[in-house]
Order: sequence, then C-alpha cells, then structure tokens
Amino acid sequence: MPAPTPTISIGMPVLNGAAHLEQAIRSIRQQSFTDFELIISDNGSSDATADIIARHAAEDPRLHPVRQSHNIGGLANFRYVLEAARGEYFMWAAYDDWHDPNYLECLHDALAADPDKQMAIPTVVRVIPDGSHAEITTIPDLSRRPRWQRVPRLLKRSRGGSIYSLFRRAAILDAYLRAERDFPYVWAADHLTILPFLVNDRAVSVAQTRFFNRDTGMSEDRYRPLSAGQLWPYLGRFLGFAMREILRSRLNPAEKAICLAYLPVYTNGKAIKWRRLLKQTVGAPFLRTEARELLK
Repeated sequence: MPAPTPTISIGMPVLNGAAHLEQAIRSIRQQSFTDFELIISDNGSSDATADIIARHAAEDPRLHPVRQSHNIGGLANFRYVLEAARGEYFMWAAYDDWHDPNYLECLHDALAADPDKQMAIPTVVRVIPDGSHAEITTIPDLSRRPRWQRVPRLLKRSRGGSIYSLFRRAAILDAYLRAERDFPYVWAADHLTILPFLVNDRAVSVAQTRFFNRDTGMSEDRYRPLSAGQLWPYLGRFLGFAMREILRSRLNPAEKAICLAYLPVYTNGKAIKWRRLLKQTVGAPFLRTEARELLK
C-alpha cells in the first residue's frame, strides 16, 4: 500500500555535510507542522553523512534517504529531490542551514490563505562562520501598495537564501527547469529561479518566521565568474533570462517598463557588480592588445 501523500515535500541535497547535517535535520524534524516528507539525497559523500542520515531515518519514517551511486553534480542533485517530491508544496533545505520551529506552519498557512500566491518568503538571517548574524532581511507587507511599487521592492529585498522559501511544487518545478535550461551557471541561478515568482507578483512575505542561512563563502569561491572572458557571456545570459521573464510576465506594459528600468540595479545586486565588470574589462590583456592595434 503506497504511503499517504504529504502536504509538503522537503528536498535536502547533501555532499559531505556531516559537520552541520545533524542540526539541519533536527530543525526539520522539530517543525510544528508535521505533515511532510524529507527527501535527503546523498551525492556520494565520503564522510559521516550517510551514518547521520541512516540514524535519523530509522527514528522518523517521514525521512526518505537516497544514496546516489556517484556524484551527479550539485544542480542535478537539487533537481533530483524536486522531481522526487510528491507534496502539493515544496521547499529545499540546505544541509548546513536551519529554521524556526514554526517555519513550515507559517509559510504553509500563507500560501493556503491565498491561492494566487506560489511562493512564501520568510525572514532570511545570514549567519557568518563565527555564528553572528551578518544580515537580517525581512520583506515588509507590501499588499497595500500598487503592483508597480510592490514588484520592484520584491526584487530589491529578495536574497539568494530566498530559494529556500516554500513553493507550490508544480510552479517551482517549471521555474527550476526553465532556469536550468536557459542559464548554464551556478552563480546567481538561485535568483533567476525565483525571479518568475517575483515579477509575476506571486510571492508573499511571511515576516514572523526565520530561515538561518549559513554563509561559508564556498559558493562564491567556487562558482563566481572572475575574468572578463567569463563575465561578459555570463552577464549576457543573466540579462537575457531576466528580460524574457519580465516580458512574459502578467504585468501590464507600464509595470514591465518599470521592471526593465530597474534591471541594471537588480543585476548589480544579485549577479555581478558593474564596477567589477568595468575593472576586469579595462584590465583584460586581450582588450589592451586590441586597443594597441587600433592606435597603430
């Protein structure tokens, strides 16, 4: 007999996460909202990750552990847990982050109360390695503002950690697959994945619960494009994707124009600093060579 379909599916992709995994799993298991499944996909870890997962799975039938036969890649592992989900709602949970005990309850109630919304955004607390809170981002209640003001404010206040919000599963599956197909980079892929929810005014802020996002700096070191030769193609794909999402959104023409005008500011905050791009471009050896050729 198949297991009952949970209301919420949670996907936790993990690779060598033993240092923080215990806290992350307990944070989910101790939620006040209990009708969920937690799909944990171990991407070929070589530390104690598998043992920690097995112990928790033996204690809690809501946990569904999966051990990949080999490292399938980070983005593919994110997609795996999403495609394995069965609930009406879905969220990712990182193996080194944690949540308030009322996290699922508050986010679920916000989406259940408004069928038009597809994403419930918590307060995001960025935690740096020493344990202090480097940044606390709460999106205020914007429901009374006109949409032409509301959407740019959502764009401004969103964070990379907002990818760990609660979504309607069908909507986030469509958005994730589109971003994965059209934007072949890891850096800022989280921002573009949630962009459709923001520009379509499908997101609701839930300030009374918090998501604690551990910032180790590893993602920036590993995935951020650095050279001018990398930055320009990256920027083109980022801007192209964002423009298409704005133009295909349900906003009216004036609202789309406002969002397009805001796009350079959004890009500077979420993807690449224009100052860095200019500095890298001016200093690029191949550009200096071309400049010398022009002056001959």
